[in-house]
Amino acid sequence: MTDLAHELSETELDQVCGGELDMISLQSMVAQRHLAIQLTTHLIRAMNDTTRSIIGNIK
Repeated sequence: MTDLAHELSETELDQVCGGELDMISLQSMVAQRHLAIQLTTHLIRAMNDTTRSIIGNIK
C-alpha cells in the first residue's frame, strides 16, 4: 500500500512540475511577443519621425 501511495505521489508531483514548466514556457513566449511588438512599435515610430523630418525639409 505504501508503494502505491508513493507512486501516486510521484505521479502527482510529475504532473505539477510539468504544469509549472508549461506555465514558465508560456510566460516566456508572452514576454517574447511583448518584446517583438515593442520593437516593431519603436521601428515604425522611428520611420514615421524620419518621414516627417524629410517632409519638413522639403517645405
